[in-house]
Amino acid sequence: MDPMEMATLWESILSELKNYIPEKLYEAWIKSSIIPYSYENDILTLDTINQFVCGFVQKKYSTILTNSASHVIGRPTKVILISSEASLPKKPVTPEAETVQFKEEEKNETCTITVSQKPENIISEQELPDFPINDAQPLFSQENFSSPSEESIEELNSNYTFNSFIVGNSNRIAHAAALSIAEAPAVKYNPFFIYGGSGLGKTHLMHAIGHRIREKFPNLRLRCITSEDFANELISSIQDKNPESFRQQYRNIDVLLVDDIQFLENKEHTQEEFFHTFNKLYKDHKQMVFTSDRPPQDIKKMEDRLRSRFQGGMVTSIDPPDLETRMAILRKKAELEHVEIKKDAVDFIASNVNENIRELEGAFVRVLMQASEEKSPITLELTQRALKDLVQSKEEKKYITIDEIQRTVCQFYKIKIDDLLGKKKTKTIALPRQIAMYLCRELTTNTFPHIGKSFGGRDHTTVMHACDKVIKMTEKNEQFKSMIDQLNIMIKGVDK
Repeated sequence: MDPMEMATLWESILSELKNYIPEKLYEAWIKSSIIPYSYENDILTLDTINQFVCGFVQKKYSTILTNSASHVIGRPTKVILISSEASLPKKPVTPEAETVQFKEEEKNETCTITVSQKPENIISEQELPDFPINDAQPLFSQENFSSPSEESIEELNSNYTFNSFIVGNSNRIAHAAALSIAEAPAVKYNPFFIYGGSGLGKTHLMHAIGHRIREKFPNLRLRCITSEDFANELISSIQDKNPESFRQQYRNIDVLLVDDIQFLENKEHTQEEFFHTFNKLYKDHKQMVFTSDRPPQDIKKMEDRLRSRFQGGMVTSIDPPDLETRMAILRKKAELEHVEIKKDAVDFIASNVNENIRELEGAFVRVLMQASEEKSPITLELTQRALKDLVQSKEEKKYITIDEIQRTVCQFYKIKIDDLLGKKKTKTIALPRQIAMYLCRELTTNTFPHIGKSFGGRDHTTVMHACDKVIKMTEKNEQFKSMIDQLNIMIKGVDK
């Protein structure tokens, strides 16, 4: 199952878990402490932030996790909890086990568990911060290092922090892994490889890691750079006949953040130098984070030995934000700019700009400028004027609603909307319903769970099954494919 499908599945399971676990405990021990690892052969593997959390969640919530996963997936599912840090070197374990007690305020229960190593700075569940304390220590000691240079601080964009990063279905796994890395560099997910299209937040997330590490570990030596700058510095060092200085600069740091690593393609000498830098840092248990516009296996003109090292850590994608996330981003921007913006204006921008976050922010700036020129509040009418050229330049309608698709399919098949959304499973209703679900997935940015809710509260797996069925039918039946194409044209032709 690919990262996007895993994120969608985990999102649905989280929604189910919220019904059974008190809010504070859910936020601290489930939502912020677990990310999906894999789902194969009816086995869902979840990765926890550290071994302590793994043991506690296993003790307290394994039954709830299993039941919730089975309910969402629609068949019996086994849930396995792991902590990927377990494969890394650990601090010496004390011979005597420690006993730790936790008291759940909402249920007034006390759960006693025995662990082989007591985490430092244990606090009660009620006192947990937004992201749980990670008991695992980085595989280096801060005391051995001098203060960071001003250069390393200036390399980080002050606007790119976790606080300003909007989390949605398209980036939830990447965000959770990034937080884990920032809390304990080089403990797990090393190297960390983020890929996705331009303007989706890869650089933002990488810089956020840098800022958090700088806050928590101020004496660590951190370097944030683009791959192009890395290549240029290497060339300069060769011209200056001082390549050893360049090597020492990069091979004696604690955290290396490299943006747009794909630009090392075709640069054989630079790849050779980077390969040895990577090996030295990895051997010394130093954290590395890379961003790219594509996954490692698709960087074709990269040396196999380097590509395989990228794949040896955690590789995750950031996809275009869905409608709900785009709306949240716009509301956050308005909050930061201290301006009020009407809900229908937010809807209009988010609906018509869905390629990437950079374009979304650009559209928001245009609206702000229009409001400033007219000395007017940000209404739908003003927003439409500000973005008139942008919307008209689109060759086809950018925003299609689920309602429009449902109405068009009902008209095409001459069935009632109540039947389409209802419980009837006759072929004359079931097939149009599956086609409508497929078109919603193809023509909108809505997630499987959201589409399912819009079809009478159906489960997201029902939508996934419908999409798979329609795709297979279009591949086998040319007449059926032609009918789907006709529906596509009708839906895109709906008047705005």
